[in-house]
Amino acid sequence: MMKKRFGFLAMAGIIAAASASSLLAACGEEKFDLSYATWNLSTEAVNNVERQMIAEFEKANNVKIKIEEVSTSGNAYQDSISGLAVKNKLPDVFMLPNINFGLKNQYVLDIKDLIENDGDWAKIPTALEEAVHYKSGVYAIPFSMHMMGYYANVDLITEHNANKYLEGEFTYEKLEGLARAMNKPTEGIMGLSHEQTILEWYPSYVNENYGWFTWDGARYHLDSEEFRTGIEKTLAMRQNKLTYDSLSDEDRAAHFEGVDGYVGLWDNNGLALRWGASYEAPDMSKNVDDIKFLGVPGGRTPIVGDYVAIGKSTQNKELAFKFAKWMSFDPAGISKRIQLEKKVTNTLPMTTDPELIQAYFDKFTLVDGLQEAYEALDSGIVECVKVVPGYNLSRWKAQCGANVTITISDGSSIENPELGVLLDACWMGTERYAEYAENCNTLANKKYAEAIKQFEQYYD
Repeated sequence: MMKKRFGFLAMAGIIAAASASSLLAACGEEKFDLSYATWNLSTEAVNNVERQMIAEFEKANNVKIKIEEVSTSGNAYQDSISGLAVKNKLPDVFMLPNINFGLKNQYVLDIKDLIENDGDWAKIPTALEEAVHYKSGVYAIPFSMHMMGYYANVDLITEHNANKYLEGEFTYEKLEGLARAMNKPTEGIMGLSHEQTILEWYPSYVNENYGWFTWDGARYHLDSEEFRTGIEKTLAMRQNKLTYDSLSDEDRAAHFEGVDGYVGLWDNNGLALRWGASYEAPDMSKNVDDIKFLGVPGGRTPIVGDYVAIGKSTQNKELAFKFAKWMSFDPAGISKRIQLEKKVTNTLPMTTDPELIQAYFDKFTLVDGLQEAYEALDSGIVECVKVVPGYNLSRWKAQCGANVTITISDGSSIENPELGVLLDACWMGTERYAEYAENCNTLANKKYAEAIKQFEQYYD
């Protein structure tokens, strides 16, 4: 009997101890005010500026931010966010791989009421701000941005007496003139890196109603005279071999042996003009001393943005917005970023505030011309990849039809080509774009309409 009693008491003690342990564990669980998911945090050990910004927000607001463990690349990141949503754990704030992803899955909160009386919101560059509107709502926050355009090797151009093309307004005639003047392959020098981007920005150069790839905010205009001319300009650059990419393998072997693409040619001081993004400026400056950012002819600088959203299921939208703002366009947050960064930042300041812009460029002198282009960003155009639903299909992946057969640059034939392959054949000269313009425009706009149809009924 005593043994049984002892066994019962021992078991009761074990259960009580286990319960107490569970209670202590529960009490010891860290409580969070918000959750956050993004791909740019690196590791805890590295403690990059993004993590430092989170820590500064926590300290200033006496809150705790839970950093969700997510995959950090491509489709895997999207799958991570969707997986959290399925578990009813959609983050309060999260980076959007593209705005279409948030709208299509109904993950994003309309923040129109939160921005209506926010004076700092009005300082976001216009082109980026307009990109986050859909119908009557606002469903994302511009988080970071980069500018794209042409960079000039000023010393090389001056050495060859072509610096007149760098003076005054940058026009298409100057771009082409400089490419021709510096086209000296027998001396190991080329004028321009590649021609492919011309057809994407050129229509906006000659028509202020068009943006990137003729997008006007509602539809494409691939059958327009402006786009056809853009194709022709791109083709002319290629046929005249004014770019490094347009050279044959034989030409490269003869004149540029050992050069690793146009980036290698730039690093060897053999390239006059290079297309690139502002985040590449530090690397561009390593081997080339005097660089000037020219942007694109006409000054409508292409912009690439990243965007964050507030999760539709958040229980504290005001705090979520405050945090998202701090990480992106809050003047205090931008100032803190400038203070924390020890080297050139990977993004330009998300504001048109002249004092903040000056503070940024005072600390981070990248290359000449970047600040001037930044200060004129209200006339810029946003590259479509992250902001236009269905763009991947409308620009590249849509099939052109079983009745379409084209010849590509290696001489082979392709039936039912993808739209991007067809466009490549046109600017490479194996097909005539005039024969396909109307059908290309119809197809691109059809794919946009199909993308919108997936979610338009959910929004006013």
